[in-house]
Amino acid sequence: VKRLEKSGKITWVDKGPVVERVSKVLADDFAREDQLNQEVREHLEKFSDQIRRDALSYQELYKLVKKELMKKHKMVPMRPEDGTKLSRDKAIDLSHQIAKGVMGLKGAVQIQGDPNDFRLEIMQILQAILREEYAMDQAVRAKIKSQKREIAESSEEWEILFKRYYQEELRKLGVAPPAQPAQQALNQRI
Repeated sequence: VKRLEKSGKITWVDKGPVVERVSKVLADDFAREDQLNQEVREHLEKFSDQIRRDALSYQELYKLVKKELMKKHKMVPMRPEDGTKLSRDKAIDLSHQIAKGVMGLKGAVQIQGDPNDFRLEIMQILQAILREEYAMDQAVRAKIKSQKREIAESSEEWEILFKRYYQEELRKLGVAPPAQPAQQALNQRI
């Protein structure tokens, strides 16, 4: 929302409703994704005996069932096959949802210029955030890799360090709150 304000594509009297609407759009989309994941797990649970008996890959079946259910529910995939955080199609879908949601706040906001230019600005902001997140992810991974001893990725220690260093990167950007005294003490022990 701060970036939208800086872009000059929108003005408002009170940004509270805008923040709430953007948060709701994102939360609703993530909730739909969670519901879909649960539906996939329930579907696969019905066939768990057959999956084990035939030695089928649960992960591969999960991907296939999810892909089919996404088509059925007309949903856009969250993550592309390359493992990045958000697919381009999903970013486009979210930009449409956010623009529609914000423009629905009649009287509370005023869009400057063409509504599609506003949506494209949202898309550019999403892409910029993803690039920043990717750079942070790479910086955190490099920091973990630079430890004196090798730490296996996905191990408990690796996960703890990743979360800790990621929070540090967020704090550098001014996004995360400062570490609490108890958290600082725990970080020093890790």
